[in-house]
Amino acid sequence: PVPPTPSTRDLRLLRTHARRVAVARRASRVMSACAASLSPHQVPTTTTHDVVVVGNGPIGSAVARHVAAAGASVCVIDGRDSLTSAWNDEGRIVRPLDAEGRSCWQSWNLESLEGFPALQAESGVEFFTKCGSLACGTEAWVANPAKRLTEAGVDFTWHENGTAVEKRFPYLSVPQTHVAVSDAAGGFVNPKRMIQAQNIVMMMTAAGNEMTRVGDDETRRDNSDEGNDDTRRGNSNGPFEKENAFANKNLVVLESAVAVRAANGESPFVETAEGGARVAKLVVLAGGAYIKALAKVSGLTATTKSGSNNQQVSLDASVGVASIRLSRRTVLLAEVTSNEATSTLKHMPTVKYQWAPSENSGCDDQSNSSATTPAQTSTSTHGANEQMSVYVLPPIRYPGPDPPQGWYVKIGGGANDFFDDDTDENNTVEALREWMAGSGDDAVADRLHEVLVSLMPRTNFLTLVTKPCVTTCTADGELQIEKLGPDGAVVAVSGCQGKAAGPADAIGRAVARQVVETLKEQAGRGG
Repeated sequence: PVPPTPSTRDLRLLRTHARRVAVARRASRVMSACAASLSPHQVPTTTTHDVVVVGNGPIGSAVARHVAAAGASVCVIDGRDSLTSAWNDEGRIVRPLDAEGRSCWQSWNLESLEGFPALQAESGVEFFTKCGSLACGTEAWVANPAKRLTEAGVDFTWHENGTAVEKRFPYLSVPQTHVAVSDAAGGFVNPKRMIQAQNIVMMMTAAGNEMTRVGDDETRRDNSDEGNDDTRRGNSNGPFEKENAFANKNLVVLESAVAVRAANGESPFVETAEGGARVAKLVVLAGGAYIKALAKVSGLTATTKSGSNNQQVSLDASVGVASIRLSRRTVLLAEVTSNEATSTLKHMPTVKYQWAPSENSGCDDQSNSSATTPAQTSTSTHGANEQMSVYVLPPIRYPGPDPPQGWYVKIGGGANDFFDDDTDENNTVEALREWMAGSGDDAVADRLHEVLVSLMPRTNFLTLVTKPCVTTCTADGELQIEKLGPDGAVVAVSGCQGKAAGPADAIGRAVARQVVETLKEQAGRGG
């Protein structure tokens, strides 16, 4: 028999599948080829790069990828084997709105959502689940985010009361006085897979591109398309000049940074616990809760230059990395049956829910610390918003063993519980390790369970698992990016407010833009 002629749609699907297979195979080859670079035993004790990024979390991996895309060589120091990571989970929310209606955070959310398809296609790694998002609370609480969505041109649905919310989302139960906005664009990322995608693209940039010198310019050309518009030029003595064999490669090394040395007029370098020295023109600190302690032990303070703007990424940032406070957070994972996860709750969006009475909105973070100053008490709207609200993720399948394999609804939020500020950075790191090695706060977990059962009374929750987390908070509620050291050759990024994993790609692009500009400034000074 004559086989049927494939339709145009079938051919298109076949071509799409073939492209995905090709990308996945290339990504696998790149990861295999670069596997040796992941071990400190396979990398020379000293290497030199344009940029060294300390921290291979959502932001660090994104910064590295975007810096590499600009043509610079990058070494990422990944200390996850020796340090506990708050992002070590299967789901982090990303949505087009910001719960406090902050324009900078919302723009990062939107930019990241728009960029996910290209990153997934290029890396061959799927990490984003598009399930929509819902913000539900009093009208005063929802009004600002709704206004920002309107201004950004994002399509959303307004739910005028609790009855309307429950009609659209029948597994929820909310007060009649609550209103809500929902959209179809939001969802959640798997942070581990997103980091893998960023790493793959970064290393593919090194594997698939060559550095060639053309006259007085150094040009980055893609081997597959020498005439493309991505060609980037710089001065021959500029930031992308290579100094040794490893400088031509983008690496991820499994090492733990112990200090950053940055003397005036000299190239900064990162000392690692494994005896490595990672030299660079610029060092980026993106290690989350550990950054403040690392900067302190390294003797790094803010770079001060007359008339200069030391914080360029978030225009509203005001307090700096030294004012970062660490907050203990507890997350509750509530197991549901696979049948319920794939039927009743199959189309559940991510949820931001105002559960506390609105009169609490004037009471900011109640912690068990002895905070006395505005910077210490964190008087931001973010802190107040967190105290009166929770976030809930739809059922996510966890692979095990911790928590045991199964489908879990995740809930977190509530008031901050700050670590005591300690002048001894070793005590700070030890307190972090101890907290992250535990199972969170039982009292907080009990309260989260009560809120979850009240919000989803018709869902049959099985086993409950608690996990610890840590967020970095500031009084102004903004991401902090700050130049440190005598000549600003170290850039620290922190103050993620517990919401930077989802929009990390856009944040990484913004930080990388500043990093590349700084490299160019160095080149202009002959540094």
